[in-house]
Amino acid sequence: MPEKAINRFLIFYISSMNFLNGINMDESLKWLSWKILKDGTYLAVTPEYIPKNWNIDEIKEILVKNKVLNFDIAKIEAAIKAASGQIERIGPQFELFEEGKRKYLSLQVTPIQVRFAINISILQTNYRITATDISFILAEKSVVYGIDSNIINEILSKEIYGQEFIIASATMPVAGEDAVITEILPIDPDVKPFVNEDGTADYKKWDNIRHIKQDDVICTRTPPTPGIPGISVFGLPLSPTPGEDCALPAGTNTRVIDNETKLVASIDGFLYRQGQNICVGGVYTVKGDVNFKTGNIEYMGDVVVNGNVNMGFSVVAEGNISIEGLVEAANIKSKKGNVFLKGSVFGQNKANITAEKSIIAENIQDCTVKAGKTLTVRKQIRNCHIETENFEMPRNGQILSSFVFFSGYAKCGSIGGKVESVNEFVFVNDEGKQFKKELQNISELLQKLDSAIELLQAKLLSIEPANLTPELENQKKLLTSKLTACNTNKEQLAAKRKKLLKLIELMPDKDALISAYMLFPVLKVSIFGSNKEYKQDLSHLKISWKSGAIRMEPI
Repeated sequence: MPEKAINRFLIFYISSMNFLNGINMDESLKWLSWKILKDGTYLAVTPEYIPKNWNIDEIKEILVKNKVLNFDIAKIEAAIKAASGQIERIGPQFELFEEGKRKYLSLQVTPIQVRFAINISILQTNYRITATDISFILAEKSVVYGIDSNIINEILSKEIYGQEFIIASATMPVAGEDAVITEILPIDPDVKPFVNEDGTADYKKWDNIRHIKQDDVICTRTPPTPGIPGISVFGLPLSPTPGEDCALPAGTNTRVIDNETKLVASIDGFLYRQGQNICVGGVYTVKGDVNFKTGNIEYMGDVVVNGNVNMGFSVVAEGNISIEGLVEAANIKSKKGNVFLKGSVFGQNKANITAEKSIIAENIQDCTVKAGKTLTVRKQIRNCHIETENFEMPRNGQILSSFVFFSGYAKCGSIGGKVESVNEFVFVNDEGKQFKKELQNISELLQKLDSAIELLQAKLLSIEPANLTPELENQKKLLTSKLTACNTNKEQLAAKRKKLLKLIELMPDKDALISAYMLFPVLKVSIFGSNKEYKQDLSHLKISWKSGAIRMEPI
């Protein structure tokens, strides 16, 4: 209903306030028909005249402006929506607010709360404040939410005057929670020593490297929440303070996935912090020595040691190992890569240097060295046990008092020195071992063929010519065919076996298995089980295997 029309009607009604007589609206508003009787206020609504844009809030606003105290807006709205055309009671007789009471009522309204007090001087008047009076002045201020009727009743029932009360309160918004970064994997090294089963502490072993695999989750981000809205005393929403956001600490070799909720590693490596960021390193670098400050180093990738490796410590890596300084009685092992030793090794007969691929060193003394491919020593080897496929030294290199097992070649500078030392080179017969393994397999196959031939022959003999039927004839042909195939395979395997026996008896020639710029006594050589010693000074030589014997020749 248009506000002006409602206003005209209500002003007319309220000015007369003749509650015993019905009040009819003018022609434009005849869809609302009020009637005041002794037992209450009634309303009739003619359905066909209800305008499409009627608004209950406008009706409420007009009632409040005209100081009507006790209307029940819900019942008025229900009567309009029902539109029965019949007169319906919508509450008691309308009452008007007594304006004289206003100066004794104090009302302080904010969106958060309403403070109310009744001035004590009201006791000097005939006025008495009712709950309806308070509801009216709240409605004037558009206060519709959080009204505490218990407090209002207590104020009125106990006549508490001169004291301020909160009679309406908002529901405060709940602030959003900040984003949370949760580290799934430990980042910082644990400097506590490892505790053995017997309770003793191993100060060389501690969790100094935080390993991580590619695509492993490093940390997660729980996004901020927007918070929960509140409701003001006016019934309007109170916006919450949203939680603060933060980004995942993405550093080098990391990536953010799953809608910026997870940080994962881009490569295999180790975790470390760089400022506020978390990074994944590829090559693990020890900036100083490997000692009690670092503990033993064990890493899945490449390792670089800028200092020394002290006695009793170890460096173990899946990848390459590069050591700038000295290596004492320590354990150095590359499980899948190479070892580069730029300083000297003084092993004190306790050091072990191992690499699946190659080892390159300057000087090695008093240690065990195992290289899967090639051992290269640029200067001197003294008192070492060496196992490698290939062994290489420059012309000015020297090997003293050492034992070398090799399966490829050995290129030496000087073998021995002016002071007599014994060096021993053993050619590891990998080829002969392979021949023997093949021979064993062939022997086992021949044994199985002999058993099969014997069984086939027995079955053929069991078929008597006198009892030969078409079915037995077919069976005999099949057995004969299988027997022929077995005999053919036996002949082929026997020929191969004979050839292998000759190869094992007389191994094929191997040229320049050992070569040297200088040779000083004593050199012991073992090739294919044959042994030979050289006790004279020689130069520019090579040692080969020819025609079943160890041969020395000039280069």
